[in-house]
Parts: sequence; structure tokens; C-alpha cells
Amino acid sequence: MSKKLVRSTVVAALLASTLLILFSPKASWAVPSYSRRYGLDCTVCHNMWGALNGVGATFKLSGYRALIGNDLEPLSKDIETGGIFAIPTTLPLSIVTGVGYDYRTEKRTGADGSSNTQTGSSLALEDASIFLTSPIGPHLSVFAEFPMYETRAWEFTPTGPAEANDTARGGNIRFSTEKPTFEVAKFFWNNLFGEAAPRDSVNLLFGITHPPLPYSPGKVRLSVNQYPIYERRALDLLSHQKLDSLLTSEQNDSLFRVSEPQVLAEIYGMVVPGKAVTDVGKKETFWLEYHLGVTNASNSSADNNANKGFYGRYVMRWYGQSLGVFALYANDTYDDDIRNGASVTNGGIMSGKSSSNSHFRIGPDLTISGVPYKVPLWLENQYMYVNENNPTGFDKSFAWQGGFHQLNCQITSKAVAYGRYDWVSGKLYDDTSTRINGVMGQTKTKPSEYDIVAGLQYAITSNVKLIGEYRYHEFKDTVSTPNTSTLNDTGFTTRIMFGF
Repeated sequence: MSKKLVRSTVVAALLASTLLILFSPKASWAVPSYSRRYGLDCTVCHNMWGALNGVGATFKLSGYRALIGNDLEPLSKDIETGGIFAIPTTLPLSIVTGVGYDYRTEKRTGADGSSNTQTGSSLALEDASIFLTSPIGPHLSVFAEFPMYETRAWEFTPTGPAEANDTARGGNIRFSTEKPTFEVAKFFWNNLFGEAAPRDSVNLLFGITHPPLPYSPGKVRLSVNQYPIYERRALDLLSHQKLDSLLTSEQNDSLFRVSEPQVLAEIYGMVVPGKAVTDVGKKETFWLEYHLGVTNASNSSADNNANKGFYGRYVMRWYGQSLGVFALYANDTYDDDIRNGASVTNGGIMSGKSSSNSHFRIGPDLTISGVPYKVPLWLENQYMYVNENNPTGFDKSFAWQGGFHQLNCQITSKAVAYGRYDWVSGKLYDDTSTRINGVMGQTKTKPSEYDIVAGLQYAITSNVKLIGEYRYHEFKDTVSTPNTSTLNDTGFTTRIMFGF
């Protein structure tokens, strides 16, 4: 073992031990901000932080001011200013951080039969994020996230023909890190119509945040690994050139990925037909959740073109089960900088034609839970169909479908185990016989991929948890010649995470 690794191990162990002592439950201030504000344990809203349970969903829908329709009174009264604002008197800050060890091996087999195997490991600071969140008035609430540092060893693993055919690589994987400093800033205005409508039935959300996907792609999901069906874009699955060489960093940042924060505004709410909103606490109560919004359909803070996207989500909940649907349509997710910069004449794969590339996705989701019947299992299911109508500018559309099935088990009040199967399957895309703007298409791909995720999380205290998670992933391009190009990666992560 190298001296550098020994030093890193010692530093990480000391850091973990120090934080564990500092943020043990004996310190009354060492709990997330809403526990400090309302005096509630984290397990009220989370089976395992940060994944929300059903009660946590109602808390979020209320703008962080009510549980199952019942008002929450802060332990320390806010300072009223006489207007729409109030000043919280409890610290509205939370910090999530953690250290861990990541290991991954990747094997690439190119269409020409060449192959390459890489391994990598990292003892690293996995995450360090600050959250600022609180009601700040009778109707207004804020939620802001400042991710100061992130090691991207697992959440964004490689895919696509460009990666599968990149066999001229070194023997070691170098994990990337990110220091974005700012990611989410959203504002809630609850009870938009006051007493003219039932409580929390018509609310407004606006700012920079994730769209209301059925299962969160952000830090309030259970697993470390992301959901591929939310992550993949057409160019990820099709391009035989890596996107970081095909596009500039600014173009790549603005290229639309539905799982990333974007500027949006929506009307949303919870509706309890024929009953009071407080009845959602009874498992036999049927209730609805809805979201209807507009987005800039760009993952940079400014829009990358003049077109907007529209989305909607509708969920029915009953006896602890849920059935929903999510849909999104954006007329154009590219701009001319992307179309021209990545054109064939500039060494890329696009025609250079100034024509829109629309993005459409739709799919149902279903959660089947035994928890209301004292069976500590719940199954999360997602299916989604996606279509981009002109991803390379050669007037060819590309469609893919996919989803996941994740089974969760609450082993004890402090331990959760889970297993997931993800899959993505794309139709044949071939623009190689099409000529536009005097250039021929460059792309012929039929992509498919799947992964298997298994994990175990244990809460040492309500705000300190251990994570162990394994993943196997495989990508194939089944029309590459003379051989099928493939990419396999497998490995694990172990982490200790702190939230306070």
C-alpha cells in the first residue's frame, strides 16, 4: 500500500470519527433543520434519509409546513415582518457530507475485436452539500442546495458506442470530481387561492430544480446509483464520438437531461375527493397529487434557445399504493451552437441543418407496498418511452424505452436493503445513407443496456448512516460490425454519510 493511500486512509478515518462524535444524537443541534424547527424525528418523513416516505411527500407538498394536512408549529416562533415574509428563529441550514471507498472495473470490447480492461478505486470525500430550507412567511417557503464538492465515481458511469469502442485507454480509471457550488433554488407559494380552495390543493413552485419525476433523481433517492432511464439522452446512446470532444463544456452543460435541475414553474397540489385533507393519514383515503408546469428544457441556468418545454405528473394514492404517469414535451432541446459545432464539417456527427430536435417522454409508475399491512416490503416500478425527433440533424427520429424495478425491505427500524434492475432499449438508428447540406450521416447504432444494483443502508443514528452498494452494468451496440461492441462495468461503494 502506498504512503499516499495510507495517509488518505488515516485522514478519512479521523474525519469520520470526529464527525461521528460531534454529530451524535447527544448534541441537540446535530439534527437536520426541520427536526430542529418542529421537534420531529427524521424517521417521520424518511424510511431512510434522504428517501421520502408517504408522510414526507405530504410535508413537501405543503411547502414544508404541514404533515398529512395538519399544521406544524415551530418550536421557536418566527419573527413576523407584517408582510409576506417572516424570519425563521431556528437555523434553516442542513449539511450532508460523507467519506467512502469506491471500486470499479470496466471492460470494453470494440467492434474491431480489440478490448481493454481498467480498474479504479478511490478513497474520497463523496459529497459535501449545504441545504438552506424553511418556510419564510405565511405562504412562502424556500429550498436551496449548494453542492460544494462531489466525487462522481458511481452516479454517472459510462455508456454508449463511443465508450464501448474506446479500447486505446490506460489501465486505471480516474474518477472525476465536481465543485458546482450551486444547483437548486426553488420557492413554494402554498394555498394560492387561500380559503377559496381546499388546503394545499393549488400551490405554486418556481425556480431552478428537478422536474417532478416519479422517483427522485436528486439526493432524496435511496440508492447511490442513478436511474439510467432518467439519465440517458439520444446522443449518449448513439454517438460514436464522446460528447466531451463532440461538444464544448458549455454546450454539454446545456444539453437537456431530464434528471438535472432546470428553470421551471408549475402549479401543483394534493386533492382529497369528498374528504378533508387531514384524512390522507388514513390508509383507506383515496387522494390525488398533480403537477403541471413549464421548463426551459436546458440544464444551464439560462435557456439555450427560444423554445420551452411542458410537463405534467398525475398520481393516485390509496391504501399505501400509488399509480401515476409523467409526461414531458420540449419542441427543441438544441441550439445552433450545438448543431453547427458538432457538424460533420467540423469533425462531428451532425448535418449542421438548423432544424429542431424535439424531446418527448411519457410513462407510468407504480408503487406496490406491503407496509400498510405490516409487511416491510415495497416495490417501485417505472416504465418510460422517449423519442427525440432529429438528434443528428439528418431528419431521422430515435426512440428508446426503459425503466426499472426496485424492491426495498425495511429489515429493522434502522436498516434497509434494496435490489434494482434497470434497462434501456433503443430502436435501430441509421442516418448513414442520408445526405443533407452536402454531407453524409455518420451514425448507425442499436443500443441496449441494463444494470443490477444491490444495497444495504444502516442508520447508526438518525443523522448518520452506513451505505454498501454493488452495481453491475452492461451496454451493447448490436449492429456494430464486424463484432458487437460492449461495455461492462462492475464494482461497489462503501460510505459513511452525515446529515445535520
